[in-house]
Amino acid sequence: MGKDRRKRRRAKKPQPTGLPSMQETTAEEAELGNPSSTSTTGNSTFQGQSIAVLEKLQSGSDEERECACTTLATLVQDASAMETLLDHNIVKSLAPLLMDKRPSIREAAAGALRNLSASSNQDVCMRMVEDDVFTPLATLLQQFSSAIPQPSQEMSGDAVKKDPALNTLLQALHLLWNLCENASTAVSLFNQYHLMKLLLDTLQMFGVCLELSLTAAHCLQTVTEDNVELAKELCKPHLLPILEGALMCPGERMQHLLLRNLIAGCMYNIKESLPAAGQGQTMQVIAKIISQTLEIDAANRMATLLPQIQTNGTTLSKVVAKELHEMESLVSAQQVALEVTSNMCCPEDDEEWEDLDSSSSSSDDLDDGGEVMQEDSLMMPLCLSAEIQSSLTNQQLPNKVLLKIGLPEKDFMQNLEACKETKTVFKGLLRVQSRALMCLQNLIAAVELESLGGPEALTLVLQKLLDLIQLVPSEDESVEALTSALRSTLHKMAENKFTPEILTDSHLSAIASLCQSSSNDAIRVNFVGTLGSVGSLLAFNEETQQLLMAVGTQLLEVATKDNSLWVTAEALDAIFDVFGDGDVADIVAANIGLVAKLRTLVPQLKARFRQGKSALGEHLPVVISARSNLARFIKYKEAQQCK
Repeated sequence: MGKDRRKRRRAKKPQPTGLPSMQETTAEEAELGNPSSTSTTGNSTFQGQSIAVLEKLQSGSDEERECACTTLATLVQDASAMETLLDHNIVKSLAPLLMDKRPSIREAAAGALRNLSASSNQDVCMRMVEDDVFTPLATLLQQFSSAIPQPSQEMSGDAVKKDPALNTLLQALHLLWNLCENASTAVSLFNQYHLMKLLLDTLQMFGVCLELSLTAAHCLQTVTEDNVELAKELCKPHLLPILEGALMCPGERMQHLLLRNLIAGCMYNIKESLPAAGQGQTMQVIAKIISQTLEIDAANRMATLLPQIQTNGTTLSKVVAKELHEMESLVSAQQVALEVTSNMCCPEDDEEWEDLDSSSSSSDDLDDGGEVMQEDSLMMPLCLSAEIQSSLTNQQLPNKVLLKIGLPEKDFMQNLEACKETKTVFKGLLRVQSRALMCLQNLIAAVELESLGGPEALTLVLQKLLDLIQLVPSEDESVEALTSALRSTLHKMAENKFTPEILTDSHLSAIASLCQSSSNDAIRVNFVGTLGSVGSLLAFNEETQQLLMAVGTQLLEVATKDNSLWVTAEALDAIFDVFGDGDVADIVAANIGLVAKLRTLVPQLKARFRQGKSALGEHLPVVISARSNLARFIKYKEAQQCK
């Protein structure tokens, strides 16, 4: 099968203003049956207000320009207003103010542009780059590069935001981070404008201005991914010690822990350019930082803090507010740690798929010529370097990741969600669970069974995952993460040929109900992958014939009725694997009418392929493979029946 390339997941950014966005406020009020006036006021009100504010950006009055920037910082957080602003060239009007002669206008413009880029919409950031936001942004940052304001004493995040120069730099760095994360052109421009020096200079300020250092670290982690030019530069003898110093930065606060994890991510991104003699040691240091981060019980700490927050209400004491900020940093650090671990288990593959939109896919006939494509990369053993293998096992990371896949008690989570002050921690704990499940999937696929603890340990993992089926949040991200981990676990069992005796019909039904109603293709693909692994274990066992029949029926249901060509192709591949050989498999195939039903699918698949081929993107190889193998499989099974 074709390769399944997963996008790396990143930490969710905090709201730029520190307050809920207008979308979040509207959604929360709607949940309480009290929709805000924002949701009922016509779009025309926003449009008129937005256009009027844009016009004030051209005013000759400094006060009006500054006021317009401040207003836009709020307006861009509303989807309907943002569309109007983009259509009326907000970037071309606002970006030049980054170079305004008045510092307060530069600060307000940077904040408004940051908020616009933080909309979680990749298209918005790409459009901002196309509208040339980068030229004035780079010019502003280069000015800071020659003279970064140096605080005389340690400054908190709130203090930084009260300093006009430092806050302008903070907003500009956040803008840079958002653009580079969402637009590859921005990363190229980052290299072109040589902005690395500014990030490194800012990174070194962790002793006096941790807020700025953290933002620089976030940005560095983003721009170092798949950036060979930057990696080589950072590994030069006079620059690498700066990263190493941040990696080992002293400090017991959770913000220091977050900083160390972010730099661990940077170091892993540039590992191929590191001096060969020190690569192994660097991987061990990264793994140790991750291990120390995951050892902390965030839920237990929050359980101690929550009563104090509930008692104080919306007016938190400085001590409680500081501790809450520590908790938010801790869950962010754990999320980053799990993401880095997950990436360590997914070595990059330089081999690219050749263009399959040419002669290999030009024929609409389902003949049996050509070679069968390789198995899905998720189902292939991954080749980790000895350094990474040893760093993962020496720090017992598989066990520590496993401890993070559960959530605290339901009542505790409900209390966190209900309290406005702790919603960030609530969402952070959900993301930690999701990242842990995705990380577990990659660990199981990459690490040898013996290093995972053998069959008994893997059975324990499966039991924990099955227990989560009824508990996992219904959001697509959580369900996809759980089903990915289930798929990987069952495949490892199939690969090592031991049947999970704890798996029952009711478990399969529960997984089916969780997945089949989902509109997310990846979740349904995980479902058929799970069925395929289970089926391959049952295909040679006469005592499990009934369960195999249930698996085959489910796979046929997906293959013949799912609207996604990708999901259909994955279901067909699972059928080929399960029913290719074996006396029990042959009996079940005959009982469910497998071959006859697959034959009726052939003309449907041809027609669907013609219509949907151009939209398949990265899934094209998978569909071509299934399309070609379907005809061969039918002929093979029919020949078997004639014997």
